[in-house]
Amino acid sequence: MIRPICRSILLLTLAVLVTGCITTAEQLAKRNEQRCEARGYKPGTDGFSDCVVRIESERDQRMESRRREAIEQPNIPPLNRGY
Repeated sequence: MIRPICRSILLLTLAVLVTGCITTAEQLAKRNEQRCEARGYKPGTDGFSDCVVRIESERDQRMESRRREAIEQPNIPPLNRGY
């Protein structure tokens, strides 16, 4: 049986690992801005704004495409299991 202190440490460690995987909206916006700067756009210009919007739109399209693929995949396992 796990002692209460060990259990607490384990839960705390798992919580830290899970929260480290979450990307906040601010982090995502900053990453998009960094990508546009890397592509040569200067912050505050119309081209930079267009670049950020384009990156966000491309991300939304990828997420929608993945969602549709997940919905369209059958949940029934194939009959041929290779043996």
